[in-house]
Amino acid sequence: MFIFLLNFKMQLDLEKGMMDCLYAKCTPCITDCVMAELEKLGQKYRVALRHVLLVTSFDLCFCFCFLIAKDPRFERLPCTHKGTYADDCLVNRVTQHKCYIVATCDRDLKRRIRKVPGVPIMYITRHQYSIERLPEATIGGAPRN
Repeated sequence: MFIFLLNFKMQLDLEKGMMDCLYAKCTPCITDCVMAELEKLGQKYRVALRHVLLVTSFDLCFCFCFLIAKDPRFERLPCTHKGTYADDCLVNRVTQHKCYIVATCDRDLKRRIRKVPGVPIMYITRHQYSIERLPEATIGGAPRN
């Protein structure tokens, strides 16, 4: 959520920013839990419903804490549980399937995601997207010695 608000405030282009950061075309996605949480926030954050949370790039998926929900370019990811807090949903998803990058500026969510090995974190710094802990295997192909 915080990334989206910063993204909107700084007038960053979401798709261009992700491509510049990851050097790959991305397909943003949103989970049902994140969508429900955005809807509960009311009119103040209603604009967030137009901006995204989970992304797929080749074999990688990226969990963003900001989602473009109703845009046909974005994929909706269904949740099989009920009544789960969005952060818990994202942490559970990346723990089960380590093919995600979580994009957030939320300190608590970052702290929780850092405990999951092999899951990078995307965030905004100096008016651009940055990535933390991108696995070596995804940078230039083979691991470095």
